[in-house]
Amino acid sequence: MKKRYGKGVFVLLIAALVSAGGIGAACFFTQQAGEKKLQKEETEMLKAESGYLESGAPEKTGPYPEEQSKSGKKEKRENLQNPQDTETAGEKEQKAEEERKKKEEEKKQREEAELRVKNVGEMLAKLYDPDSDSVAMNTSKNSKIFQDAQTEMWKLPLSYDRKRQEFQKIVDRISDEWDYINDDLHYETETLKISVQEKDTGYTKYWVCHVETFSPRQLCSALCGGTYGNPRKPVSEELAAHNGVIGVNGSGFSYGTGIPAPGKTMIKNGKIYNDVYSNGNIFCVTQDGGMFTAAAGMTAEDMLNRGVKDTYCFGPTLVENGKASEISGQFTQTARYQRTAVGMVHPGEYYLVAVDGKGAGGSEGMTYQELQQVFLDLGCEYAYHLDGGGSTTLVFKGRVLNMLTDGGKERPCGDILYFIDVGNGAEGEEIVIHEDEAMIRPSSGESSLK
Repeated sequence: MKKRYGKGVFVLLIAALVSAGGIGAACFFTQQAGEKKLQKEETEMLKAESGYLESGAPEKTGPYPEEQSKSGKKEKRENLQNPQDTETAGEKEQKAEEERKKKEEEKKQREEAELRVKNVGEMLAKLYDPDSDSVAMNTSKNSKIFQDAQTEMWKLPLSYDRKRQEFQKIVDRISDEWDYINDDLHYETETLKISVQEKDTGYTKYWVCHVETFSPRQLCSALCGGTYGNPRKPVSEELAAHNGVIGVNGSGFSYGTGIPAPGKTMIKNGKIYNDVYSNGNIFCVTQDGGMFTAAAGMTAEDMLNRGVKDTYCFGPTLVENGKASEISGQFTQTARYQRTAVGMVHPGEYYLVAVDGKGAGGSEGMTYQELQQVFLDLGCEYAYHLDGGGSTTLVFKGRVLNMLTDGGKERPCGDILYFIDVGNGAEGEEIVIHEDEAMIRPSSGESSLK
């Protein structure tokens, strides 16, 4: 009985070992097959995604599926291809060219700014000696140098603000000695006086600029970019190009062609650009500094015969012959809005008004009647409303004063109205200044600024 039992146990052990080996082998081969299948699937996936990228399709932005490594840890597969590698040679070359031009322009601007700093320093050095704290005499020649130095100073970019402040201290010192006021809200020489005030009615905010000139030719106009039509330019850019001290936007314009007052009479500096009959809403500036609105049916030749040198068109006329003009027809409205307007007390004395609106800075704007009353209160004989809304822009000493509502940026316009100081020759013949000449004054001989 014992021998049989021993043989049986031996047989059972052998059978168990064979069975276990079979299961192990089966597991081994199953694992091998699984790994081969996984490897095949991964290869197919790589080929598919590679073809997807090569076809020009946009690269996938979502996370790639996590995959199980042999060690059992999960890891994210890296992007198959760098997006920059998909750029063509032409695209790379274009990008490099744009970058090169950008650097060249920045270098050019720096060089211009440095030259301007040098020029301003040299001009002010002729008028002020810091060692002795002495200021040169106020002659017509020195007044011209003083004006030129400030004009160049205003053109310095914002990055040169510290240098501009240094120059401003010298300007203040010269102004004190010559009994002038020159600060953020004033400009004064023997030939031009400007005083700027910010007003607040409680519902609206607006700027009033009082301008007194030496010569009627200091009241100027310009087509933006020097062309009758595109390109339109921001007021600050066009003003700087003409060495203007203060200026505003002018006529309405075509967004497509950039033409100011399209379809209406247009005269600039005595040259006719569009010869059509007046529609009764053409604002005219004369050679002697006067202002009037051309009657309906008046031709461009008629205007030239009356001494007109510049025209604008938007409207309405606010004041004429010292009285409120009737505001009717297409200008009938009750809405408050941003406004730009110009008024004349008499040739040689003017007002520019810019009204903030559209809620900017808490300002609602003005109606035409409210703006009309402003000019009547200022004692103007004539006043006219220029293009308003997002176009409204008032620039003084290179700085925009009003709140811009066209995306916070200046809206490029078709023409501008502005004032220059005299003697720089930038606007035609040089105006000769004699030592004993002074401002154009009211008949009383007293300046209304004093």
